[in-house]
Amino acid sequence: MNLKKKLVKYLPLVVFIILLGLLLSAWILYLPNIPVREPKLAQRKALIVCSANDFHGSESEDEFNGSPDATFIFDTNNWTRDVVNCWVDYTSTFFNVTPGAIQIRPIGGFPLSVNLTFSWDHPYTLQEYSFYNISVSVYINSTTPVNGEGAKVGLQWLDSGNTVIRTDWSDNINATLKKWTSLNVMGVCNNETGNEISKLKLILSTEGQFAAGPDDSLYFDDVVIDRWISVNLTNPTDPNPPPSRINSDGFPAQALQVYWILKNHGYSDENIFLMLYHTGDDSIDIDATDIYTNDLNRSGVVAGVDVENDDVNACRFKKELDLSNPESFASTIGTKDQLIVFMTDHGSNAVLKDKNATFHFEADNSYINETEFYDLVKEIPCERMLICLDCCFSGNFLNENKNIGQSWYYLPNCILISAASNVLSWYWINNKNPDGFAGSWFFHQFWKQLDQNNTIISAYNFALGFIPSINFPRPIAIIQNPLMRDFLGINNTWTFDTDPQL
Repeated sequence: MNLKKKLVKYLPLVVFIILLGLLLSAWILYLPNIPVREPKLAQRKALIVCSANDFHGSESEDEFNGSPDATFIFDTNNWTRDVVNCWVDYTSTFFNVTPGAIQIRPIGGFPLSVNLTFSWDHPYTLQEYSFYNISVSVYINSTTPVNGEGAKVGLQWLDSGNTVIRTDWSDNINATLKKWTSLNVMGVCNNETGNEISKLKLILSTEGQFAAGPDDSLYFDDVVIDRWISVNLTNPTDPNPPPSRINSDGFPAQALQVYWILKNHGYSDENIFLMLYHTGDDSIDIDATDIYTNDLNRSGVVAGVDVENDDVNACRFKKELDLSNPESFASTIGTKDQLIVFMTDHGSNAVLKDKNATFHFEADNSYINETEFYDLVKEIPCERMLICLDCCFSGNFLNENKNIGQSWYYLPNCILISAASNVLSWYWINNKNPDGFAGSWFFHQFWKQLDQNNTIISAYNFALGFIPSINFPRPIAIIQNPLMRDFLGINNTWTFDTDPQL
């Protein structure tokens, strides 16, 4: 009796528990239809920017070119002469450019022998690590060739004590068939001998003997100097440089090499933001040995380009790096993600008065300076970052002061790599050269090694030791002195197939 009373008393509770169980079962049964927010997985992302495809052929010395010293409009006496058995004077009756030339003729049948020398360091500034090209018009007024070297031009490099470090000579010419002919020679102010070059002399040289009459003579006119500051020729020592401001594969090819390597190692187009300037250069071949004949357009569609040509400018680049902009690429990067930033173009340390280095954008001649860049990337809260800056003076761009290689911008989650220190960096303008590739002498080799699953430090050391196929081979470590700063301490383990994965 007591048991029956107890069952009646607790029956409602039992019914409630059974009904609750049925409701919970139904809820669990239909749970897959309710959206569940899973934790976000770490992603690998990259921002690649190529903001130019033209190579600066030259910066002419306008103050000199066309001046009296260059055209011999009148005798300025700035050219010194070591005259032996010949007569040297200015003439206004026979010239190539208006109105004058230097005339040289023998005295009493003796051989011609004279060097006309101009000291470039006064009044013009000598720029280190630049190629200088001198061209001169020559006319030999004779029916027979000069017996001897005839005419040649030279660049003579000296140290502060006036010791000659070396002299770069043009070919010599001893007959011009009674027409004006150009002689030229190129030399680089690179201190490769270990002595500090501080002076340059331009030399117009004549040596030899005429076999004909007393009116035979030789003329120099129209001396032109071009400073080749950021062009890399198929053969940098060839005295016939390409025209100024030519479009080439070099910069876009280097950006596309990085793009395709990342794609080959699992990066999706969604996670690669590619800014590519390639105006007038729509067929880009990275490597002569590639199976592809156009790396820009492998599948009939421009490959993965997010921003191109006129839209590739400093304003857009800074916008995409701005974490506070909710529409930027930077705003999509999470705290567990990793980011690769690769930048290739012209760089300078002379645009701003404070020597703050700049990275150039060809589309509108804009730039981002080193401070602006640092202030943006330091806010990106990703777990790991690799920044590769491929331009002239790039070590200075990644440095917080002028002690290159000693005091870098502090980015604790980052590895910083520059193509050069505070000097020029060099590129092949296309793949029609002995090395067979278009792009950076340093970063082309660096990324090629990464593509083979080598570590960052192994790829870096390989690229440092790479010797380009030029007339005077030297390793890249000497030519442009690339730099690396690893705040993460993983350059000896970070590859495309290790953990953490590049």
